[in-house]
Amino acid sequence: MNIVIAGGDYMNSSKELKWHELKRLYQPSDFSFLTTDEVKPCETVIGQENALQMIQKALQIEAKGFNLYICGIDSEEKERAIKEELQKVAKQKSIPLAMGYVHNFSNPEEPCLIELKAEVAWQLKDDIQEMIAFIIEELPKKLKTPEIEKKREILVDAFEKYKSEQMMALNELADSHYMLVKTTNEGIYFTPKDEEGKAISKSEYSNLSIEEKEQIQAKLEKLYEAAESINKNIEEEEEKYLQLFKDINQEIVLQEIGRLIKYLQERYGDTPKLISYFNGIAEDLLGHLELISGTEEEEKDSLKEMFPWLGGNGIDKLTKKYVFNLIVSQENINGAPVIVDDEWPHLNLTGRLLFDTELNTVHSDFSQIRAGLLHYANGGYLVLHMQRLVENPNMWISLKRALKTEKIRVEGNEELNIALSNPIRPEATWANVKVVLLGSEELYHMLYEADDDFKKLFKVHAYFESELSSDIETIKKLAGAISYVCRKEHLPKVTIEGILKLVEYGNRQQETITKLPSDIDSLVDILREATLYAQEAIDDKCIQMALKSHNNYSLKIQEKIDEQFKDESYLITTEGERIGQVNGLAVYHVLKYSFGRPIKITVTTYRGKQGIVDIEKQAELSGAIHTKGIHIITGFLGYEFAQDIPLSLSCNICFEQSYGQIDGDSASSAELYGVLSSLAELPIKQSLATTGSINQFGEIQPIGGVNEKIEGFFKVCQQRGLKGNEGVIIPKQNIKDLLLKEEIIEAVHKGEFHIYPISHVWEGMELMTDKEKQEIITLVKNKLKKFNN
Repeated sequence: MNIVIAGGDYMNSSKELKWHELKRLYQPSDFSFLTTDEVKPCETVIGQENALQMIQKALQIEAKGFNLYICGIDSEEKERAIKEELQKVAKQKSIPLAMGYVHNFSNPEEPCLIELKAEVAWQLKDDIQEMIAFIIEELPKKLKTPEIEKKREILVDAFEKYKSEQMMALNELADSHYMLVKTTNEGIYFTPKDEEGKAISKSEYSNLSIEEKEQIQAKLEKLYEAAESINKNIEEEEEKYLQLFKDINQEIVLQEIGRLIKYLQERYGDTPKLISYFNGIAEDLLGHLELISGTEEEEKDSLKEMFPWLGGNGIDKLTKKYVFNLIVSQENINGAPVIVDDEWPHLNLTGRLLFDTELNTVHSDFSQIRAGLLHYANGGYLVLHMQRLVENPNMWISLKRALKTEKIRVEGNEELNIALSNPIRPEATWANVKVVLLGSEELYHMLYEADDDFKKLFKVHAYFESELSSDIETIKKLAGAISYVCRKEHLPKVTIEGILKLVEYGNRQQETITKLPSDIDSLVDILREATLYAQEAIDDKCIQMALKSHNNYSLKIQEKIDEQFKDESYLITTEGERIGQVNGLAVYHVLKYSFGRPIKITVTTYRGKQGIVDIEKQAELSGAIHTKGIHIITGFLGYEFAQDIPLSLSCNICFEQSYGQIDGDSASSAELYGVLSSLAELPIKQSLATTGSINQFGEIQPIGGVNEKIEGFFKVCQQRGLKGNEGVIIPKQNIKDLLLKEEIIEAVHKGEFHIYPISHVWEGMELMTDKEKQEIITLVKNKLKKFNN
């Protein structure tokens, strides 16, 4: 039967699939091993050779901008493979220098960066800490030895002698003027005395004559002038002696600090920055001799008691400037660092400044600088997940700035909106890091089109495949990967039957027997669960039990739906014939588990000009793709039947007992069968269910979930008792995707169930009505002419 359709020959080529065509592609006999114990363990990721080669090439290019963007990373296994490739190259590189910051004595707002070998940096940090401990604990003791105290006593005695002599001279002068000398905290006072040497009283003074009072006043003026002169002499002499005290302290401090600085310079002073740092410490110490000697401590301690928020005492605050703030040291690695952001979730990219609050001010200093991911990865490799950068736009901006300028600059706490009272600008370090971004293909294209910097900074694009070919070689590699996991985790060996059951599970995940998921972590998880049911080895039965347990929650929901079909709460007809009524097939998704069940599609047609009305859309239950399918049906009807007459009809299509969202076009063929059945007034076999999308020329297109759909209809028919005429019509292209349960294959073998692959709508209509295409067309045209009259 040849019929011209869409400009070509149409032939009803529908042919029922035989049971042996439904058997799985590979059998245990196709493989040379019986268990994974006989397979060489494979540690590498499977089927990603192209992506790994691209990564390897990119890692060999040191030029600016050859950072990587990698797509298709949907499993820990793939991330692990990337990290392993980076580590291979990193081992061949040198360990980067440690980084730290020191106080800039000439410009405190710009802390100096110090870069040293890791072991040297730790030595310096320890030596500086020892020096600080010496300054705080030992140096004050050096200033209080018996020898030094003796020198001070001599100076004190000499000064007291001079002061005593000056006061004695003042007393003699006062005595010669009949005056008494009185010394208080407020100063020196003179009082007239009588002939007996006693101070005259106020009454005695008031009885004196004016002349006597004037004489006393003149004497007082001379004495106060003399006292002022003597006080000045004492103060000048005191300054001299204080300087001598300082000279003693300075001599000791110079000697001790000189010894320490000399030691540091001899051990580390091979760079100008360190020499400047050590000299700055020495000069600062000499400027705070009183503090070191303890003469200021009493005042500081009393202030601390009154105002505890002032922090530590003076010597602690002083020596805080001398510490070596080591922010990054990579002494425990072999080669260059490989940093993955997931392992450092608390860090940002460029570091941050901690801060203190005192007296309503916020301040920071070099000792509160902390490293970021770029610091830790400098000299090596940094792996970043794009999702983290998308959620933190400031990180993306910081990353681009660092890669463009080739400098890593600690940027403070701008994201916290904290204004420091003393903004500091730490010296930047050169950025020598290769960045690897892990993100989606969609985001890559969006960035490539919208961000010019992205094109220049990420010139290498690698893609990990999302699926693998399900061929013998890949299955052998999968067995090697499973062998590796079993040995690493001390799991039982897996039989070839168990391997093929896992392959079957992977095929169903990909909805085709020709592909496997590239993420084998999901397969390995099932394997781990299967160990609960294994004795000596994990076989296909163990895998099946693990799958059932894995989907236990979803299976409970499936069972409830099955009960509703069994007690006919769902009005599905599997016997007889009905006009305008078709058994479509739907897939339910519960978590990661999917299962299919039939759904009744009804169609009514009548005279009118409304065209096809999608009841689901009218009820706002139809998705965009389903709506598109309805329009395609209109296109097919117009092309097929409205070449000579207008397409004038009203038609309602409904998914019965469906109360949720309907989307997808896999039911468009079933909907069209219902329309043609209603127009031609031809009953459709209810023993058949159908799935498949169509185009405007009636060609059947492949759909997803074909296994679940077939199994769903079979389940309902099985509940009601198979009569031998039940079956499912599927797109021919989906034959390669069939991976059905053994009970269905057995039913096909016995002739109790049937699977019909088709490539055109008319094949389906002929199967469902037992009428030939031309007869159906004639009946439909007659009805449309009737509607037009």
